[in-house]
Amino acid sequence: MNVNRNTHRLSWFQHVLHAYLFFRIPLFNPDRLLHKTLPWVNWAFSRRFFVASAIAGLIGLHFISRQWDIAMATFSETDLLTEVIFISLAMFLTKAIHELGHAYTAIRHGCRVPTIGVAFLMLLPVLYTDTSEVWKLASRHKRLVVAAGGIMAELLLTAWASLIWGALPTGGLKDAIFFIATVSWISTLLLNASPFLRFDGYYLLSDWLEIENLHERAGRLGRWKMREWLLGLGAPFPDASLHDQRVLLIGFAWVTWIYRFFLYLGIALAVYHLFFKLLGMLLMSVEIGWFLVRPVWGELAAWMRPETRVRLNPRVVITFSIFAGLLALTAIPWKIDVQAPALLQRERHVTLHAPVPAQVAERLVNEGETVRQGTPLIRLHSPDLDNHLEVARHKIALLDWKLDFRGGAPALLRRSPVNDKELAIELGQQKELNRQKEQLIVRAPFDGVVVQAGREIIRGVWGGGGEPLLEMTDAQGWQAVAYVREIDLPRITPTSAGVFMPEGIDWAPLPGHITSVAPAGTGFMEEMPLFSQHGGNVPVRRDAQGRWSPTTALYRIEWRPDQAFIQPPHLLRGTLF
Repeated sequence: MNVNRNTHRLSWFQHVLHAYLFFRIPLFNPDRLLHKTLPWVNWAFSRRFFVASAIAGLIGLHFISRQWDIAMATFSETDLLTEVIFISLAMFLTKAIHELGHAYTAIRHGCRVPTIGVAFLMLLPVLYTDTSEVWKLASRHKRLVVAAGGIMAELLLTAWASLIWGALPTGGLKDAIFFIATVSWISTLLLNASPFLRFDGYYLLSDWLEIENLHERAGRLGRWKMREWLLGLGAPFPDASLHDQRVLLIGFAWVTWIYRFFLYLGIALAVYHLFFKLLGMLLMSVEIGWFLVRPVWGELAAWMRPETRVRLNPRVVITFSIFAGLLALTAIPWKIDVQAPALLQRERHVTLHAPVPAQVAERLVNEGETVRQGTPLIRLHSPDLDNHLEVARHKIALLDWKLDFRGGAPALLRRSPVNDKELAIELGQQKELNRQKEQLIVRAPFDGVVVQAGREIIRGVWGGGGEPLLEMTDAQGWQAVAYVREIDLPRITPTSAGVFMPEGIDWAPLPGHITSVAPAGTGFMEEMPLFSQHGGNVPVRRDAQGRWSPTTALYRIEWRPDQAFIQPPHLLRGTLF
């Protein structure tokens, strides 16, 4: 009874796991609709349309090469939610056209299409079309054409989308078309055309080689050759019908294993970051366990079976010696350097702003000048503020007159309490206006160096409230701000040593130490020289509020040099090791 229960539980777990990894939901039978609408789309199968699409694709690629900066900015300047929506819609449209390409091509060659539905691959929905009747076609050429129908439909969509994108002016429609073209290229080249997964490329290769169950049969040859190399079993060739193609199929099997390893590892990491941590870790463990650990464990278990007949021989000794050496290497605490893009700057710096909309009246200091705390830097002039002060002065003078002569006029006497209150209010407003006028003289908040910020400060130029004018930096202290990946964070502590390697100048590395490590990931960044758009190594995107945030999880650290050095004028980009 216990054995049966355990078997039942295991089969239930495997059923749930298979359901999570892949399941299908048939939606409808499109066969009659496809036959009725086929005359409407026959033009898409004409030679003229294919030639026109090829020309459109070449022109589109030319547009993309000429506007590459605009194409890259579409990713960096689109906020995450909009990007997800665009990619989802583009994926739906692309896959719908892909499946219709299969369906209409099958109908044109006399096959039925009994089902169109939705398949869920690791809970991600994708459309699918049942074209299983294609294997009844006697002509291999026709089978290849049907198998390539989806890829051709996506390539045609990509060609015209690229052309339209290049012709459209900048805006939301251009961005949407760009995502359609991008998704089409990626899904066609990396997924559908790949023979290493059971998509169109696999069936094209299988039919072209005229080998059914290509993955399974090539996998048997690959495992046989691997066991011969590693264990020297002397087992007979497993499939005599494939003897002439053994080199091709063994290589194909090994490349498939490598491709799937990195693909499944990438999917596992994506699942981990897509969901909240607990569920992400659980699903990542399922991905790694099912797709990576399970095949390796199964192969190792096969080596232990009696029928494998592993005997002691030089190959076995060499193989297990290498395995033991690799296992020993994992126990050695290898030191791996952490490299982080960094910006060396003054330890204390502040941007000085115009407190109210005002006009530059006089610039009192020059760039690079060292000043003391409280030194006037810029004198601003605000006609609106002067007008408000003049109006307040007249109101106060009038109220003073009314209060001075209230004894000679009964009306003024009766209103004197109100005039007293109004005078107090006006005096308070005058005091606030005078305080604002005093702020029009921008002063140094500390001892430091004046640095030009933003556009050049010219007499008579207007600036709004909060407009940046000058930047003040500390005359003495320096620090570097760096951003490290989440995976490197455990190797860094607030007391770790670090070396700053400047970029673009012939300097010796600067030794120093970490002074602080952010406890949480960086939401928004201000160090623009580190942005990829400005030649840095940190990919960022801009949100609707104009704030810049990294596209991956990064943590801010601060570093301080241990010794004096030749100081740069202001900022210096580099790498922190």
